[in-house]
Amino acid sequence: MKNKIFKYTSLLLSLTGFIACESKGQFNTAKDNRTLLWEITGNGLQKPIYIYGTMHLLCAKDALLSDNLKQIVQNADEIYFEIDMDDISELLTGFKEGKMKNDTTLADLYSSDEYQRIKNFFDHHGMGMELQMLNRMQPMLISALVYQAILPCEHADGIELSIMQLAHRYKKEIKGLETAAFQASVLDNIPYAAQAKELLYSIDSAQSTESETEEMVKLYKEQDLEKLLDYSLKTEAGTTGEIQDIMINQRNKNWVKQLPVITKNKSLLIAVGAGHLGGVAGLLNLLKEKGYKLRPLENSINSKDDENNQAGHKRNSAHDS
Repeated sequence: MKNKIFKYTSLLLSLTGFIACESKGQFNTAKDNRTLLWEITGNGLQKPIYIYGTMHLLCAKDALLSDNLKQIVQNADEIYFEIDMDDISELLTGFKEGKMKNDTTLADLYSSDEYQRIKNFFDHHGMGMELQMLNRMQPMLISALVYQAILPCEHADGIELSIMQLAHRYKKEIKGLETAAFQASVLDNIPYAAQAKELLYSIDSAQSTESETEEMVKLYKEQDLEKLLDYSLKTEAGTTGEIQDIMINQRNKNWVKQLPVITKNKSLLIAVGAGHLGGVAGLLNLLKEKGYKLRPLENSINSKDDENNQAGHKRNSAHDS
């Protein structure tokens, strides 16, 4: 049950230089900035923090963690996700707050023909019951089911879940940069009609959406943040600049503002969607503008990591069932 809920819908100042040097020796710098894992120092930070770009939904075999990332999880004082994914009440609040106002249902946003196309898609993928259960949820939350349906695997996980399972092993405290209620309020700024248009677009273009998702996963695994961002902006034809600003840019600014408070005397791992990292309005550039020093860290998965991670997924799946 817990696993299913996860799927639905960051010493003294005198030691700062020593810590930075020690950290440099601990983790190798990635070549050509091609990495999802970044070390952040300077600008008053007493300990380094680490930012990692995740993908919220992947085939379980691809939701793997590198040795460097696993070491950072082990060493971190706290782990931050976009929301506190370790708090079931928080996730349930998000589910409640994600419902449309005034008893609006998904069918109310479409013509009978349009809604039938949506229903046919979910029925075809064996998810008709899920659609019925989520009929009052905001369309952008239901869109997550579309991507789950077209993934070429039976078992889907997110990188966040892999990190959280490891964090539990080391008894790390997990927190959120924002609340589920706040995320729901962000969606409230996007008219239901605009959300509905995006959902229908992703279903009507399911074949191209499937190939685009496959390419996105490929770019994600190659860890090229700029190419990943460019491809995402190019292929999301149903997404307006206004939605991009609400869902990505404004939230990035809010997260950067929090750093001076949440990083006091703490080394953090901050794991958020990779789409938040790149570009002029991305987290990495915003941090540079604030005077932080950024270093790309190696984040490669070797064959032994692959085998160990997949074995761990099988044990966790057996435990959850």
